[in-house]
Amino acid sequence: MPGGNGALEVEQQPGSMEGGKARQVSWRDTGCQDAKLRTTVLINLASILEKCDEQILPAVYNWVGASFNATPTQLGTITLGRAMMQALSSPLGGIAGHFMSRGTVIAIGCWLWAAMTAVFACTTSLYIAMPVCAINGVGLALVIPNVQSLTADYHHSSSRGQAFGTLWLTISVGGMLGALYATNTAAHDPLGIEGWRFVFFSVAVVSALTGLLNFLFVHDPTFQQAQHQRAAQQAGPNPEKGGATLRRLAGEMGQVMRIPTFGIIIIQGIVGSVPYASLIFLTLYFQLMGMTNFDASLLVALYLAGGGLGGLLGGWIGDKTAARFPDHGRIVATQFSVIVGVPFALLLFKGLPMDGTTGTVWLYRATITAFALLTAWPAPCCNNPAFAEIVPAAQRNLVYAFDRCFEGAMAACSAPLVGLLAENWFGFKGTSRVTGVRKDDLHNAKALGNALLAFTIAPWVFCFLMYTGLHITYPRDRRRAAERQRDSDTREWEFGADGETLASAAEEAMPLRLRERDTSPPRQRSSPTRMAAAYAQLDAQGLLQQQNREAAERQKWRSGSDPSLGR
Repeated sequence: MPGGNGALEVEQQPGSMEGGKARQVSWRDTGCQDAKLRTTVLINLASILEKCDEQILPAVYNWVGASFNATPTQLGTITLGRAMMQALSSPLGGIAGHFMSRGTVIAIGCWLWAAMTAVFACTTSLYIAMPVCAINGVGLALVIPNVQSLTADYHHSSSRGQAFGTLWLTISVGGMLGALYATNTAAHDPLGIEGWRFVFFSVAVVSALTGLLNFLFVHDPTFQQAQHQRAAQQAGPNPEKGGATLRRLAGEMGQVMRIPTFGIIIIQGIVGSVPYASLIFLTLYFQLMGMTNFDASLLVALYLAGGGLGGLLGGWIGDKTAARFPDHGRIVATQFSVIVGVPFALLLFKGLPMDGTTGTVWLYRATITAFALLTAWPAPCCNNPAFAEIVPAAQRNLVYAFDRCFEGAMAACSAPLVGLLAENWFGFKGTSRVTGVRKDDLHNAKALGNALLAFTIAPWVFCFLMYTGLHITYPRDRRRAAERQRDSDTREWEFGADGETLASAAEEAMPLRLRERDTSPPRQRSSPTRMAAAYAQLDAQGLLQQQNREAAERQKWRSGSDPSLGR
């Protein structure tokens, strides 16, 4: 257990012994806390830019539609190409994190999307913009799985909800800043450049700089250990060849796919991502309603900010409910967040007046803030922490990557489907721009609002029902993953360990320890997780106490049998 000097005694490891004694690692001396802080800040910054890059195109649909003479369906198709490529490329980001530092993978993603964002700003044709935006999605795909797995590695299970909530908040800040900046800058011509093109250029520059910072300063806590393990394996009698590595990864992917909890979360996520992807039309909806560019962008910013704070709140609630009800707390809280979106959607798209007056704008501000605050819980409250608990640490990259793949693919289809439904079913007419003719704009706003309502209510009801299955599968899968992790050779490097976190880890291990024989000594493990480390430490302490008692009894017996020992 940690001593008073902040050092943590670790179990015997290859290369960690000096003079036959377990080496003590001081987090303060080794700079691990600094690495954690630096890495956390930089990966959150990359997440901000990733969401900002996603958000700027929907925020300037009005101007891009006018520049390309594009309809809502065509604009949705551009977004479809980017989102679909991002979804299908997400496994690439997860696999790349196995072979190189995750900070490097994040940097490559930043540089790729920065380049494509700059190229998009130079395009004059809709048919060139589509493939450019699609390639942009590959860069975005490299970032989030690695950011999420790093977040899981750096935080213990008792605080992962808050960690993912904070990540959700920073991502939402990126979307909020992107929406505000893009919508208000696009209305002007800075330096003689069309406003929306200037927005894309500037975001590209900042993204490239963010990639450089991640490349130089992000610390991957498992990469060096994995390198040593691979080097030792290659130097051994049975080195792993390239084909064997790919087969091993394929086997790990298959293991992830067969986990029931993963399947349920993915299925609900595929459907549940549709409402959030559909709401990229909010800016255009508010503009058609008669609101100014500033009011429309501020409402979208409030939605994103409320979603960020809601994610933080949801993560905190998830941690608290999980501490009280480990098997069901997160799930119940998430079901509340999902179903509460239904009445809010009805109020937002049917219940409030449709004009740009001051009183109406304030009604929308209050409604959309509460709507975002209460519906943003699922990912940080349940999905992301659950993913970290149902697979061993070495497979986290894959589970987050496939989550993005499956959910993103369906979400990618939402934007063009909303446009098609608005045009072909509800009567949206013309291009995606404000004409200034009140009657026509209001008609298009109603058509778009009806389409958005259809793409929010039905998916949320379905998700509420799907989450019910987790009450059965999640407790079992979580315990199975804990057993596999305890017996694996992968070390989960998590920093900032103290007495409280080790005690929590010991509590996690307790149901497993009760199944072991009380008299069996602890097995030496080359690479324990925090839970396994606490398990081994507690058993080692018990064994030491037993040995001390036996030694005392022998000494007492000798003292009684040999009077000379008593002098």
